[in-house]
Amino acid sequence: MYSFEHYIHFVDGKVTEDNLPKEVVVNDTTITFKYGEPIQLHVVVDVKNEMSLHYVFEDNVHAEVIETRHVEENGVLNRTFTNGAYSHVNFFNENEGTGKNTYLDEGHSSRDSMLQLGYSELSDASIEASYTFELDGEGADVRLRMAALSKDKEKKHYKVHIKHNAPHTTGIMDNYGVAKDEAHLVIDGIGTITNGQNGSASHQTNKIIVFDPKCYASANPFLYIDEYDVQASHAAGVGKMDEEHLYYLQSRGLTKRQAMQLITYGYLMPVVEVVDNQMIKERFELALSKVGA
Repeated sequence: MYSFEHYIHFVDGKVTEDNLPKEVVVNDTTITFKYGEPIQLHVVVDVKNEMSLHYVFEDNVHAEVIETRHVEENGVLNRTFTNGAYSHVNFFNENEGTGKNTYLDEGHSSRDSMLQLGYSELSDASIEASYTFELDGEGADVRLRMAALSKDKEKKHYKVHIKHNAPHTTGIMDNYGVAKDEAHLVIDGIGTITNGQNGSASHQTNKIIVFDPKCYASANPFLYIDEYDVQASHAAGVGKMDEEHLYYLQSRGLTKRQAMQLITYGYLMPVVEVVDNQMIKERFELALSKVGA
């Protein structure tokens, strides 16, 4: 059940099981990571109604975290991330919700901190999500990678916002999605560089492939730049599945379902290629290997 030696399990905000290293302190629903040995922690979260969870990474902390969340119908999960100066955090999120779920993330990063996030959005739920990360200290770096699948009649909407409040900060997002059947999938990527944040860089990629005529997809990039000495770019697109690829795979002996599963896997795989952390790479690969299985 747990991927690391150290873990903690929350059910509606209450700890039901844990095995924590000395560098991790839990107070109610606040998990504080203290400076010491590099930390690996698996967090499992079960939410029936609404829950808030707070991650605090103190200065100089090095940590790898996996969070697995099971959110039931109409469940809401609110999270905050506080990243101390010079902290280095790789964080993987995997959703296993059902029904309609709401996710709200807010993060703040201090000087020369690095936060890399992987979001595996492959659950059987309809989702309304807002992920906002603010770079408050000079040299702060946030990199967000997401793979999203919307199928059947699911409706999934993600708003991903990285805001630069300090000079020489870096915000990068790579969002890849697949929409099938009669599903809806909308990804809004927002990069904001406020005035005076010279030397900052904001880059985003938002791409979705559509499998069926009755599904709906939209990839929307927004850049709000109020400073001249910066780097900023975006790439966004919604495309249709290539029927020739499907035909070729079926001609090689695959069923239509197997062929579509392979195409889905191939289209979402670029999110893995931009990740430079082995744990996040492996978790993405494991999640994507189960798509359509």
